[in-house]
Amino acid sequence: MNQRDKENFDKAIESLRQYRRYEIVDEKNRDILNDVYVDPIDGDGILRLCLKDNTTVLVGRKGTGKSTIFMRMQNELRKSKDIMTCYIDVKTIFDSAKRNYTTIRYLKTETSEEMESYSLQRQFILDFVSELINEIENNYLSIVETIKDKFHLSKVADTARKLEEIRKRIQNNNHLENLELQTLQSINLSVSDGKVLEKNNNECMGINASLSSLSGEMGCGETNLVRTSEENGRTYNRVFARIFEITHLVDEIKEIIQGLSMKRLFLILDDYSEIEQKSLSMFCDLIVNTLNNTSDDFIKLKISAYPGRVELGELDRQKIDIRYLDYYQLYVNDKRNEMESAAIDYTYRIIEKRLQKYTGHGMQYFFDTDKNEVLEFCEIIFRMSINVVRHIGLILDYAKEYSVVHGNKISITNLNEAAKRFYNERLSLFFEESKSAQMAYDERIEIFQLKDLLQSIVSREKEIKSEIRTKKYTAQIFDSERSNPFTSHFYIAKEAEATLASLELNFFVSKYNEMSNKAGKKVSIYALNYGLCLNENLRWGKPIGGEYRTYFIESPFNFNPIVTSFLKETKEIKCKKCGCIYSTEELSFLKSYGMNCMKCMSIGTVVEEKKISENYKQQIEEIERKSNLLEREQYMFMKLAILKGGVVYVRDMAVEMDVKWQKIGWITKKLEEEYYYLTKDKQNGRTRYTITELGKKSIM
Repeated sequence: MNQRDKENFDKAIESLRQYRRYEIVDEKNRDILNDVYVDPIDGDGILRLCLKDNTTVLVGRKGTGKSTIFMRMQNELRKSKDIMTCYIDVKTIFDSAKRNYTTIRYLKTETSEEMESYSLQRQFILDFVSELINEIENNYLSIVETIKDKFHLSKVADTARKLEEIRKRIQNNNHLENLELQTLQSINLSVSDGKVLEKNNNECMGINASLSSLSGEMGCGETNLVRTSEENGRTYNRVFARIFEITHLVDEIKEIIQGLSMKRLFLILDDYSEIEQKSLSMFCDLIVNTLNNTSDDFIKLKISAYPGRVELGELDRQKIDIRYLDYYQLYVNDKRNEMESAAIDYTYRIIEKRLQKYTGHGMQYFFDTDKNEVLEFCEIIFRMSINVVRHIGLILDYAKEYSVVHGNKISITNLNEAAKRFYNERLSLFFEESKSAQMAYDERIEIFQLKDLLQSIVSREKEIKSEIRTKKYTAQIFDSERSNPFTSHFYIAKEAEATLASLELNFFVSKYNEMSNKAGKKVSIYALNYGLCLNENLRWGKPIGGEYRTYFIESPFNFNPIVTSFLKETKEIKCKKCGCIYSTEELSFLKSYGMNCMKCMSIGTVVEEKKISENYKQQIEEIERKSNLLEREQYMFMKLAILKGGVVYVRDMAVEMDVKWQKIGWITKKLEEEYYYLTKDKQNGRTRYTITELGKKSIM
């Protein structure tokens, strides 16, 4: 292969490893998304679902292709004469609002947190409207329309002006000040008898009714026992909607857009789950419910969300199309023996189509097919990535450093080394952050506990490996591979899935299948991350052949005892009133009856509280005492910059961190000016950061 092949291979892989709204363009800056798009389902099944005139929710972990699917949907719908689309990056807008909020000093709030929270929500609404205007101007205000506008004949330009008037109206502080004061002063936030719930959560999920102030007080106590009043929370959000005249605003926008003969507005809410829970709940109540309830079906929502964080408020689930993009749930309706084949085919289509478009060559040109077939490469890449598209790109990016960069084809050995690096340099950062970055005390506890749980799972897999080899387990199913048995999967009761949710969300484990165990009970089968298995010398998968269909549900792989033990060590379930302690086995029953105490008969007084060992407590308190803990994004920037050699550019780091390039300046400001962890200069017109020795020392 020549130098041009290497450069084009790099571009192809770079396009795979992007998050969110990365523009896929060719060397002439032309959009080629339609040419490289690969649907997870044959026949563009997911795309066709999104094009339907329904509210659609795509659920998947980071990097599963949610944003790309919506981008492809937009390209298709822009050909339409009667459907307009608008893309809203919820997290980016929220981050921008949080950085740029203006304190509303005329509101009589008791704390700066209250003031910040209120003004943050106000700015969020402003950005929401602004993004709608930008979408219309960027995609509908053509050169022809601009010329027509000079003669006052452009409906598109007129639409943009009318929307701009709405934006200015929201920006007008003098107009809103009187309305805010009048509205807020009319509220009586009182706690209704019997309406108060007690919740124990890692994040601030509630809205505390503040009897002494006129706005909702957001916050969580040291123990994260959040008192919340559902009625007061809804009242606060309804009042907030009145302040901004949301209902009137939606009707006004609808009328303006209908002036362009549009019958529908498909509103995409991307990265919907990445904002904190209290903000997500308010956003859902304030924006999603309002858009759904007041637009007379004119607005159809297209939402991307993470598993376990699908907040839909008052939306009617019967009228929503929800599709999951992670491996098991994506192919669960296929026959069991066809699930993996469909996933491997998807892997092949992704890589082959991208390489053909960017390089003019297929996989055979870049992979060492003298030793292994293309299908074998696709199978192992699937196992390494579990079909997370960005992970495919990252693993191939690492693999090229051992092969393509030197003019060689990629081998299985190269891929194995890449999978280990990907795990060690990327995924394991989740645990490293807990020791070096700022975060809530309870969140730090949880990450320590999750690491302990993962170590327990790995240790048990190693024990099983040893016990199969030494014939402690004599089952015939292990005979064919006793010298090097497969020990990468395990099963737990379906009811226990929530315990593994955080490990799964961060790719340490992935749900692989569901089967009935030997007792006939439905169980969930999980797989450990492939790179982790390589690090721990655990063989991934199971023997080939139909006779090994039950391999993963053999008795050694029953990890229910590990989960039960973990819950007992990390969680206490007790009545706040009488102190009665309940077992983890009783939790499902208690939840079904509203967490009422069975001993003292008090209503809703049973709570879940975290327990922490003395060992962890000492470690965490020592970390909390450190004066140089960085914010999480600052820590992530430093860690990734060091891994990339210590000299990085703004746009490259924006790609690595999944943020807008403008945000990098905000992240690095303190690192440069207060901590002296990096220096900044210009290189060929590009902003460059160099990590200082002090910066390297602080991270390493």
